[in-house]
Amino acid sequence: ENAQVGYRLYLDWRNAIDIFGKKTDAMVLPQVGQDGFDSYHEMAPWGMDILKAGKSLGIGSYGRFMNDSVAKFTNVEKTHAQISNSDARSDVEITYSGWTTGTDTTDLVSTLSIFPEDRFTKVKLKPSTLLEGLTTGIVKFEDIDLVQKQSEAGNWGYIATYGAQTLVDDEDQLGMAIFYMVGEVEEIKEGPHDHLVIFKASQEPVTYYFLAAWEQELNGLKTSEEFFTDLDSKLETLEESGRLE
Repeated sequence: ENAQVGYRLYLDWRNAIDIFGKKTDAMVLPQVGQDGFDSYHEMAPWGMDILKAGKSLGIGSYGRFMNDSVAKFTNVEKTHAQISNSDARSDVEITYSGWTTGTDTTDLVSTLSIFPEDRFTKVKLKPSTLLEGLTTGIVKFEDIDLVQKQSEAGNWGYIATYGAQTLVDDEDQLGMAIFYMVGEVEEIKEGPHDHLVIFKASQEPVTYYFLAAWEQELNGLKTSEEFFTDLDSKLETLEESGRLE
């Protein structure tokens, strides 16, 4: 969580990430859900859980694309999460030991980093073996088009969606995006539940960013035009410096 947005990772076999839309810049998540109920699914002065992940990756989570579907974390020997906080960033490092998908077993280390300002989270994935099909994605919604764009030099790209894709009502607007290094990606593909970014087989770390922008956010991006202007600005920054933070 930061001043603009909060994200929740389901640290079980689903491993999906959903979005807590915020109408305040205060830190609220330590108090959310502490009343013993799922009241965060109802609008509160601070905001609410706005994304239904369902069977998808939600936004920016990861798995392995194989047999025309995304294999998640059903078969893992051990999962260990470590949190570190500083003035510059907050990190969650997750080690999935003995992650088995199909006939392959690997260890995967995931590092998710959020920063004091802006809406994005940085993700670094490091498999211990050469792994085909490592993927991330954005949940699909009916009648919401996927937008794809690459920087002029072609080193970075994004996929994004914008429209009525929240749990609030049929008019509530949300933008979601994933920024990726073009050279690390095998293909952009439609999965059963997600728009997928599938990475090339590699034992080297892959890095990407995911982002959510809700129209009810305090001082947020209120329109599709504002959302995509922000994405294009970030794409230029990535092309120039290779990083957003």
